Amino acid sequence: MEDAEAYTSHHSVKGTRLLRFSGAGILLLCALVYSVALQGPLFFDDEPNLLANPQVQIDGKTLDEWRSAALSSYASILYRPVAMLTFAVNHVVVGAFTPFSLKATNLAIHGVIAVLVFLLSQVLLRTPALRAHRLSACQRDIVALVAAAIWLLHPIHVPTVLYAVQRMAQLSTLFVLVGLLVFTHYRLRWADSGGGFGEVLAAMLWLVLLAILAVLSKENGALLPWLVVVVEVVLFRGAWSGTSRRPLVWLGWVALLLPVLVILAAYIVAPEILQDRYGGRDFTLGERLLTQGRVLWQYLGWMLFPNVLSMGFFHDDILVSRSLWAPFTTSLALLAWIVVLIATLVWHRRYPLIAFAILFYLVAHSMESTVLPLEMVFEHRNYLPGTGFALLASVGLFRCVALHERLRPHVVIGGVLCVLAALLLVRTTAWSDEVSLARFNVINHPQSPRANFFYGNALFKRFLQAEALDLDEEETRALAVAARGYFEKMREMDENSFSALVMLYQLDTLYFPGLGEENDWLDAMMQSAKVRRLQSSDHTALGALVDFSQAPAAAQGRDRVGSLLTLLASRYPGHIDLVSLKQRFVMATTPAQKPTLLPLLERAQQMNPANPHASTALVQYYGSGDLANSYEAIREWMRRDHLRRDLPVLRAMFEQQ
Repeated sequence: MEDAEAYTSHHSVKGTRLLRFSGAGILLLCALVYSVALQGPLFFDDEPNLLANPQVQIDGKTLDEWRSAALSSYASILYRPVAMLTFAVNHVVVGAFTPFSLKATNLAIHGVIAVLVFLLSQVLLRTPALRAHRLSACQRDIVALVAAAIWLLHPIHVPTVLYAVQRMAQLSTLFVLVGLLVFTHYRLRWADSGGGFGEVLAAMLWLVLLAILAVLSKENGALLPWLVVVVEVVLFRGAWSGTSRRPLVWLGWVALLLPVLVILAAYIVAPEILQDRYGGRDFTLGERLLTQGRVLWQYLGWMLFPNVLSMGFFHDDILVSRSLWAPFTTSLALLAWIVVLIATLVWHRRYPLIAFAILFYLVAHSMESTVLPLEMVFEHRNYLPGTGFALLASVGLFRCVALHERLRPHVVIGGVLCVLAALLLVRTTAWSDEVSLARFNVINHPQSPRANFFYGNALFKRFLQAEALDLDEEETRALAVAARGYFEKMREMDENSFSALVMLYQLDTLYFPGLGEENDWLDAMMQSAKVRRLQSSDHTALGALVDFSQAPAAAQGRDRVGSLLTLLASRYPGHIDLVSLKQRFVMATTPAQKPTLLPLLERAQQMNPANPHASTALVQYYGSGDLANSYEAIREWMRRDHLRRDLPVLRAMFEQQ
């Protein structure tokens, strides 16, 4: 008996060592594949959140710097302080925001989350509903490791890891998975032997703390309680002290359906709460919901069959569903989801893992892929939802190998992971520099206006660096022509796009004067301003136009740029970003017209009572020349800034005086 126990213990230790060695090898492989892109570009939302955000660029010597850095994000009403603090740590350690430090930190977080996927998969396979798989402890470990490896090496997660600001999504996922791990750990014990009030309360407090940390990283962390309910309903089924308790079962189903019923009730009672938020989009709430029915199938297709040739940073080429039949695949997609949901609810006891993966996927997508007026498609939204299907794929792979005796498990599993690693390498190589990333995007999505603009902009930047890159005259001119060609393509796809029009105006004014005479880009902007719904990306383009207007070459068009800004300000009265642009333009080009700004600034302050930036603009307007009004604007500014987020901005303004 002692010899048998010693033999079992020896093989258990050996298996554990092999598991750890395999896990370390997979993590190392992931690090090596991602390493080719750790010096890749910082772009888009990296600019406002990090590179142009002085409040997070701290040296960390005072507590108030950390407080201000935590509250420095304008991406959400909750400021995402947990994520912003990690960015501040990056800046303090390195002394600047470098691509390597930011992306390497994201990669480390990615590895930690993969470990959590492994641990969570282990405990989920021990739940009452999945014990029917009859996996040994060793088999559970192998399945959990493969699930974590599939998730870790999947190419769909490249934008989440290498797009620096998506650390917010990473941290939210991290805390959600820790919360699910804590809940499942407690719940396994309660399923077998019950639990006292103190233990239940402790678990609830842990979940509340982790949910808060998740939400303060990114808002979809609020889905943790709902995901806990999915685990309870599908995998525990009310099990308590060895028996199924009907009250727990019914409570679980009510909790699962309640969020959907609350949203439906809110829409029926006050539909404007959701509909009015779509003023800045070129699609309605209904059109977004119809389109998401198709998008969710696309996400699922990418996860199960990772075709990197259809992936990309931009997906604005997706056809918006204007009705159930336009395009006709809309009705097919929605019908398919209805069938899947009905089948899931009917057969969730027979196929619990499939039901868990589907419900986990849909609930995890429920915030970013339903009623909120977000952009239609982003791959990073699958970072958390994909974990359930990673476990399902791993179990399916294990079962497939078990059914065919001729298949060698290590060969099959190794082959699958090698294919994923190869596909991952294709994507990370594309992300290694801005030009290659832009080229990859435009090749995969030639009908995407943004992809064409991004590639044109990358070529234009390279054109401006021609001398430093030691390019000859022919290569330099070819870059300028190619860049202009992609801006033209974007304009053909979106004729009212300010981004394309501003870049064409700059290029033709500086480098193609003949084309500038043929094309009145400023007039095209004026026509666009009369009909276009202002998008968030337009603010960046208009800011570039204001900056370019200060150049000597653009002197002839300054009055028309001023008229354009006046037109937009009249269409969007009180819009603080437009008022700030108008103020910047007047102060840089025609300071004598400064008095005309005051009515615009005062109206913006009146129409934005909760926005301190309206008061900021007034303070900048009065300056040191009118201390009485300046201090009154500061008082109003501080009255609105309850958290004193803008103290560093105010301090900097006084230091400049």
